Amino acid sequence: MPNNKSIQFFKNVMIYMGYHGWNIDFNGDNYCWKHNKTITIDPEYNGDVRQIILHEIAHANTARFCNQKHNPQFWKHLEYLTWKFLKQDLDKNQLKHKKFMTNGYYSLCYR
Repeated sequence: MPNNKSIQFFKNVMIYMGYHGWNIDFNGDNYCWKHNKTITIDPEYNGDVRQIILHEIAHANTARFCNQKHNPQFWKHLEYLTWKFLKQDLDKNQLKHKKFMTNGYYSLCYR
């Protein structure tokens, strides 16, 4: 179940980033829905919920011009946000995601 700290964290980051009109919904999925300005978060996420919130916020800025959302620019932006707001590196869940979705089995590569 979402808590007020997670919601407030989301709001503070969005204000800082200058993203207006965005909402967060805790519904069992982790996704950035750009068309309706909604970020969905799985409340049962196995890790620091703030990191997955930042992960989805990073999509709002880096997926504007590319359909491969987990590209090096995305991870650089996420690492910046994580350090800026949490003063820490990516957690093990994000590092695993980076490994498999960027350079691993599920990445799309265009040349």
